[in-house]
Amino acid sequence: MGKWLERFAESYSFWILIAVAVYFGYAVYYAFYGLNCSLAVYSNSYVHSNIARNPWWWAILYYGSEGVMGTVASMLRAIGGAFAFYAAFLFWKKRDVNSHEIRGKIRAALIFEGAFFLCLIVTMIAAFAYNSTNQYLYYFDHTPGLLLLFGTAIPCLAMIVIVAPLLFKLSQKISSGSSREEMIKWSCITGITYIFVVFWFNFLMLWQGTMVPYSSEVQSGIGFLLQPANFASFVLSVFGLFAIGLFALFATLPAIKKQPKKLNFSWIGVVLTALSSFYLYLIFDYYLTGGYGAHPSVWYEVIGPPHNSNLWPASFLVLGLSIIAYGRKKKLDEKQKLP
Repeated sequence: MGKWLERFAESYSFWILIAVAVYFGYAVYYAFYGLNCSLAVYSNSYVHSNIARNPWWWAILYYGSEGVMGTVASMLRAIGGAFAFYAAFLFWKKRDVNSHEIRGKIRAALIFEGAFFLCLIVTMIAAFAYNSTNQYLYYFDHTPGLLLLFGTAIPCLAMIVIVAPLLFKLSQKISSGSSREEMIKWSCITGITYIFVVFWFNFLMLWQGTMVPYSSEVQSGIGFLLQPANFASFVLSVFGLFAIGLFALFATLPAIKKQPKKLNFSWIGVVLTALSSFYLYLIFDYYLTGGYGAHPSVWYEVIGPPHNSNLWPASFLVLGLSIIAYGRKKKLDEKQKLP
């Protein structure tokens, strides 16, 4: 292995710092963006006049979901991102993940991230309530109920019930001084869950929502799906992400079985690189095809940077490549130690 490749392999801690910095920066952007949107909702006379015609309970759910809890959630993730960034910075400087200081910051980041998902409870309740009533309720005029069921209610329920408890479980393992094997196990389980629930299942439900007939101004249905660029996005987000999740599960299985020494780091790097490539594709696809302006639809409304709070995995590209190089170097070093 060349010297430059060795140096690149050893630089993974720096690229972890860069990836976490992107996550933190994106979270801060969304905190300010969410606050601005909340203020706009409260000051919009058109929205207020329509909400005033609806039952009182819907006014509470609407403003609680679109205003209060959305802003609170964004701020909680930003605060968690600050702790995560500090932990990544300390790891880059010290290379000691067992440091009590680093563990404390990681634990705090996990708690705030879990609280972020719990803030979705109001949004979930609002979406289920909207879908279950026959009353004409205001939600961006009158959004089809099935769209909110598939695009909001069910994905939020999955993240609240599955992801948040895992984040708290991992933080508890870290704070209780569990063994290294135990912490790595729950870290891998949490990471796999993000791929399947936060990323893949969200997109699956979003495509289901895109199939729901909308107004004449919004593109939807099978005709929208079969447009070449959209069909490529469908295949990659539904089947490609699922394949990445399965490979990630396979790659981390030794750690989940509490045998972290058997981990193939190159495979972990492949997972991160593939995940990053998918999100980079989404970003380029959004802008190169004209975005929501050219394709007014539920899909384009959600996948673009203005409304997609989970684009931060796009920053994993160089990190993934460095971990692939680290895995190769580790294998070469092990071979050289053999008699």
